[in-house]
Amino acid sequence: MTNTENETGERIPTRCSHVVRMVEHIRRRYVLRYNTVTECTEYMERDGNGTFLMLDMRALKRITLEVQLAGIAVGFNDVRNYVGSDFIGCFDPIGDFLAKCVGRWDGNDHIGRLADTVPTEDPEWRERFHTWFLGMVAQWTGKTGELYGNSNVPLLISDQGFNKSTFCRRLLPPELKWGYCDSLQLAEKKQVLRAMSELLLINLDEFNQISPKLQEGFLKNVVQLPAVKMKRPWGTAIEELPRRASFIATSNMQNVLSDPSGSRRFICVDFNRPIDVATPIDYTQLYAQALSEIESGRRWYFDKLETELLTMSNDRFQRTMAAEDFFKEYFRIGKENGRGEYMTTVAIFQHLRQKAGAAAMASTNLTTLSRRLKALPGMTSRRTWRGNEFLVELVDK
Repeated sequence: MTNTENETGERIPTRCSHVVRMVEHIRRRYVLRYNTVTECTEYMERDGNGTFLMLDMRALKRITLEVQLAGIAVGFNDVRNYVGSDFIGCFDPIGDFLAKCVGRWDGNDHIGRLADTVPTEDPEWRERFHTWFLGMVAQWTGKTGELYGNSNVPLLISDQGFNKSTFCRRLLPPELKWGYCDSLQLAEKKQVLRAMSELLLINLDEFNQISPKLQEGFLKNVVQLPAVKMKRPWGTAIEELPRRASFIATSNMQNVLSDPSGSRRFICVDFNRPIDVATPIDYTQLYAQALSEIESGRRWYFDKLETELLTMSNDRFQRTMAAEDFFKEYFRIGKENGRGEYMTTVAIFQHLRQKAGAAAMASTNLTTLSRRLKALPGMTSRRTWRGNEFLVELVDK
């Protein structure tokens, strides 16, 4: 094997010299970086428009041909090994943006101003949105810790054309727009978990179309996850990945919540005028305020009392089911030391089926009925060997 010299005068094998020339050629023409969020290499042409693009297969093959046309005797695998190695420096797009905001807050309430663009009469909206927004940023920075995630979801409710989706998209600055998604299919559970690790904000658009089964099961679980466990497409083992994404949702219908016990997760807000999406957002100040307040110890989550009040205010957004109406017709809520008796969910269900008819109760199962009964104001329940029992009084009809 013949030898040549590198830049320091050291003699190196010819094969190595081709690799060295390849690296120098690529570095002269491109800036490469490894995105630690998307886990992909990105490139920017030095003589281009200053935009980084994902290094996909087409771009990788083009770079290989450019190197070979320059007379450098390397193959595709050589180029791929280089751009996929830790010779390429890491880049954290989230940390890069937030670092530009640290210490720059002017003291004004930019988060509150953003909340005020939603023309609601709900006096709690401004403060609740503020808390959620801090939770979103805390999730990005890892401040939520290993035990908790940003488990609340603002739910914007209005007629069509009132800029709900536009408001959601505008929450992220231009530098982080890649982290927004409004087309996720909740039924694709693996896709949802991966998105929670790779994205920053997931909009559950047209929330009213999400089935009660998904609301009460999968969605209720994932919104409170502090991390996600999954096997990557090319992986051989299940890994624990950091959760980055928070959730927001929109709906054109008022009665959208199907799970009374899970309603505490949602920050429902309704309005009857379009959201102001014309006023510019100072993203540096917006996120500088969030970082400053998180650092100073302001809460990014709701305490017990706030959660109870949130649940109460969400009552009017609950979906009603036929079984609830039948229950109110054929039962009254009993009182301790008064009239009434404890009945199991099964007994109540059978009585309603007998009175209202099998067809009327066909869409209700025991689990759903039990959950709904527990959520009724003033209902007393207990757990026995027979299951849940409720203190009720039969109505003679």
